[in-house]
This record gives sequence, structure tokens and C-alpha cells, in this order.
Amino acid sequence: MSDGIPRAVLTEALREKINGREVLAAVFCTFRFDPGFFEREILPALFDLQLHQDPQIRRVQLEEALRPLAGRVAVYYDPGAIVTGDGTACLDVRRIPVRTRTGYFHPKNAFILVRDRSTQERALVVLTGSANLTQAGWWENVECAHLEEIAESGRSRTAPEIQRFLRHLRTMAKNFDTHAALDDIHGVLRAVQPIVHRTANGRLHPHFLFNGRRGAQSLVDQLDAAAGQWLRHADLEVLSPYLDDADASVPLETLIDRFQPRKWRVLLPEEGGLARCRPELYDWVRERGGEWGRLPKAVLARGGKQAAGAAYRTVHAKVYRFFTKDWEITLVGSFNLTSPAHSGSGNVESGVLSEVAIDRRPRFWLEAIEEPPPFAQPGGEEDGVDQGYVPLLARYDWASGQAEVLWDGAGDSPQIQVYDRGVHLFEVGHLKRAVWTALSTADAEILRERLRETSFLTAVGGDQRGIVLVHETGMAHRPSILLNLTPADILRYWSMLTAEQRNAYLSEHGEALRGPGEGLSAESPPDTIFDRFAGIFHGFASLGRAVRDFLDEERIEEARFRMFGAKYDSLPVLVEQMANETAGDPLDRYLMVLCAQQLADHVRRNFPAFWASEPAGVSRLEEALSVRAVLREQLIARNDAEMAEFLYWYEPRFLGKTAVVTA
Repeated sequence: MSDGIPRAVLTEALREKINGREVLAAVFCTFRFDPGFFEREILPALFDLQLHQDPQIRRVQLEEALRPLAGRVAVYYDPGAIVTGDGTACLDVRRIPVRTRTGYFHPKNAFILVRDRSTQERALVVLTGSANLTQAGWWENVECAHLEEIAESGRSRTAPEIQRFLRHLRTMAKNFDTHAALDDIHGVLRAVQPIVHRTANGRLHPHFLFNGRRGAQSLVDQLDAAAGQWLRHADLEVLSPYLDDADASVPLETLIDRFQPRKWRVLLPEEGGLARCRPELYDWVRERGGEWGRLPKAVLARGGKQAAGAAYRTVHAKVYRFFTKDWEITLVGSFNLTSPAHSGSGNVESGVLSEVAIDRRPRFWLEAIEEPPPFAQPGGEEDGVDQGYVPLLARYDWASGQAEVLWDGAGDSPQIQVYDRGVHLFEVGHLKRAVWTALSTADAEILRERLRETSFLTAVGGDQRGIVLVHETGMAHRPSILLNLTPADILRYWSMLTAEQRNAYLSEHGEALRGPGEGLSAESPPDTIFDRFAGIFHGFASLGRAVRDFLDEERIEEARFRMFGAKYDSLPVLVEQMANETAGDPLDRYLMVLCAQQLADHVRRNFPAFWASEPAGVSRLEEALSVRAVLREQLIARNDAEMAEFLYWYEPRFLGKTAVVTA
């Protein structure tokens, strides 16, 4: 590229590195975790399969592909940063919360054990970067990642460092005693011959850096120990989307004082055209001789070019670049330019320091900012975390039917009420700290039935409220996603010899269940609530994708027709019909209006110029959307008080707003 900034699609880069080899085990680490998105869109990168484009059918195929791994795919995440997204978890993935006492569990890694099908040689594919396991992280933000491969029969500088990190990970996840994926990966790393020298032939070996353990060095000390003699007096560029909310940056000052860069430039964190730092910090950087910068618009543009009125992508990458005219050494990972990230014993972080091959003189990626920008309140990646967090862990074993809970907070727990989508499920009495306690048989059965629909629970203890992601084991005994096979279908499926045949059959059978085309079939009206709702969600998802594509491709008029027009396929035309009682059941109409409101909110938030360019269309759409209150009252009137409680909980949840659970 003309600006010298490397580009790649994260999922494609990971798939290319795996290169069709058999995956034997995989461990992911993340701060924010969206289990539904992970299963639908990230997990498929592990398998060399032709997966169906429909997410539900794809999950059926993945359920089959995961069988040989038998619980050897695990995600370690911070339980205070769960993202419920638009789906839930249902596949054989171990979901293990890691709670630290001094900060946040903040690394973003993938450790994927692969085996060549012809030679049987094993290797570990390692991804270290900045992307959380969320839609924003893997699809929307500007992120960074370092990919490397460690051969079981080879030599590696990073292998011993990764081993120490994984041992620390096991220690932090002490509430769970089974870590099959970690065991398999450790077995390979133990066979790798370590490289003890920092360099070879004058070139720096990659170094895996991490902190968050007792007695660990600060990030600056680790950088100095690994490559201090090269890093001093080089140019320095720092990309960090989050800074300390302070008048001066202690981590940045430490970097500058230690390495004395010849010239240095720092990314200005921005959101909606506003700088997310204090004006005093902005001035401090300039007074210290530094510069603020922005990435080029070509890097930030959605779809490769910036559409009129569209918002730029959020920069979430964390990169520290040291370079001269002859070489470049870069740290890529999860380290923000904040005190908790740089402190050895604050957050748990990880990154890879490596020398980058260059074919021309390195230059700054950031374009220098000359004029001071308008400022907003500083923010952090941890915004919204721990607001109402309840340190309750829950696990369910599908093989034994046993359900257990554990209190991971200080002291004994209060009385805890457990809900699912506003419906009270059961009560958990006072729990001793760090002791797994079995639920009653009746409560375990309630949980079992709920897990067939969702893996999320809501826990309310005293004045605290939080989401709990259930850890599931014994997944071979979990009811399959695909329950509509007849005995003849099952026999035919058993008779298929190859994985390719089974995969094609699942795709074909799933397609038959879903029905051809988009939305609802006029020839075969749906008989169940699921069918009706699936058609509604699918139709609105298709419309949303079309509008986003139009705007990203600068097809503004087509987007205007869909969002604000009076055509047969325009959003206001559909919403206006929802006021007519002949348009269908009030529940269906209410859900359609919620979907329309959700889409309108998305467009207004992400494409503000486009939204503001059509005041008449916006007014018409908003007036039509006001029917939501009428439909809600109709549903409450024909049901009971529990419906009112549920809807007042469900509606803000659906629209992405703060909701309050009441007992």
C-alpha cells in the first residue's frame, strides 16, 4: 500500500496460517466475549469445510466438526465483560471465566494446535493481537495482530515465554480443574527446543511479553531487557485507543525517558470527531516535544473507501513502533497506553515484540495533527465493565445432569435471585467463597431446559445485577441443534463414509428445514413462533446489510429509498402497516417494530450525515415507529402483569439500552 501500513482480514489470515491442517486443540483469550458471534463467525476459521452461509445451518455443521475435539476448544474471558450480542452459545466450547484481583483479564490470543494430515507433524499457530472475540473486534474495528507458527520439532524463542503465560492462565482459572486444551498445547511446547539468545545474525528474535502476575516487570522494563540497545534514540510511534484520564501520561513519560526517541508521535483517540483525552494531556504531549496523529482515511474507511455520511471505523489496535532508516521493531498486542496495562502487576496483558522485515525506509503511519481538536470526556476500554457485575459462576454437566454454582467474591455471598430474560428461575442461598455448591434437582432441571435456548443468566444479589455465562460440559449429551431428522434420515446419515458427505448432507437438510429464499414462504406458512420470528429477524438482517452496503459503496439514493422512501420495499411503508390490526398478530407486529427501531438506531448512530440529510423521511419513520407503545399496551392488556414486567425488561435489552430487572 502507498502508506506502508500492512492490511489483512483477521479471519482470513488465521485460516491461511492453519492452511487446511487438522485442528487438535484451541485456546482463545479475550477481554470482551460475545459467545454467539464467536461460534457463528470465528470458530469456522478452524475448519477446512464448505460451511453454509446461513448461521443456524453453519452451527449444525460446526457441531459435527467439533466432535473429534471433545471439549478441546476453550475460551478464557473476563466475566465482567460479557457481550450478549444477538445470539447465545450452544456448541462444545469450554467457556472459562478468569477474574483477576488487581485489574482486568485483558489479553487477546489464540493458540491453535494443528497437525499435518500427511506427515502427522504438529505445530502451534499463535495469534497475539488487540481484537476481542466480538463482532466489533473481528469485523468492524481497526485492529492489529501478530501471527507465528511454532513447530513441535523446531526451535523457538517465544515457546518458553508462552508456556509461562499458559501456566499463569491455569493458575488464574483455579475454579475449574479441567483444561484439556491447555494440556495438549503444553505437551507440544515442552518438545520445542528453546532459543536462549535474543538475536541471531544481528536480527531480533520474536519475544512474547506478558504481565499481570506477581513480581512481573513493567512493560518498559520488559522492552528494555529484550531490545533496549536498539530501541534507544529510534523514532517511536504509539497506537493506543485508550489513555489514562490524567493531565500527563505516566506510561508515555516512562517510555520517553527510558528510550529517548529522536521523534515520536501518538495516536489521538477519537470518537465522533471528538478527542477522548483531556485537553491538558493534549498540550502536555506537545510540550514534551511529541506529536499527535491520525491514521489515514483510507485505513479507516469501511469497505476500502469512505462513503458520504458514513462513520469511520474505530481504531482499537495497540501498536508500539520503534524504527530507524534501517530497521523496525514493533510490539503488537493488548497493551494500551495506560498505567494498569504497563504495570507489571495490574491488568493481565500480552504482546509480541518482533523485528519487521522492511523493503524501504520505515515512515510514520500516523498523519500529524496541527490544529487542536474538540474534546470529549476521556473513556476506557473498561467503560461499562463491572456496572452491576455479580461474581457468580455457574456450570452444568449434560452427562450427569448436575448443576453447580460458585461465589467468587469477597466473603460469603448474599441471597441471589436468578433470572432468564426477566423470568425468575430459582434462588441461590448464601454461598461460601470459592466452593462449588450443587443446585437442587428441581433447579438443575430448570437450568437444563433454559440452556436449550440460552447460555446467559441474570443474577441479582442485593443491589448488584450481572450477566452469568454458564460453563457447559458433557456436550455429547446435549440435545442436538438439529432435531428434525427422521429415523430413516439418521440411518442414511450414519451410512455416509466421509466428512464431506456428512457436511453436504447437513447443509442440504438444513436448507430444507429453513426453506428457500429470504423471509417467510407464502406457499408454506410457518406453524411455530420460532419460524415466524426467524423469518422476521432474517428479513430485517438482510435489509440492514443492504443499507450498510449501499452507504459504504456510496449508493446513497438506494439507501434513501430503503430507509426513508415510499416504495414497496421501503422501511416506513412496512412500519406504517403495523398500526393496522389486519396486518397480523400484535406480537408479530410489535417485534417487527422493534426490529425497525433497532435498524433506525443503527443507521442514525453509524451514518449521522446520511440520517441528517433526510429530515422529512426521518420524521415520517419516527412517527410510524411510535406505534410501538400502542402494540406494547395491547400485548399487556391481553395477557397479565408478568407480560408487562417482561416487555419492560425485554424492550430496552433488544434495543441495546440499560434495562433493570425487578423481582
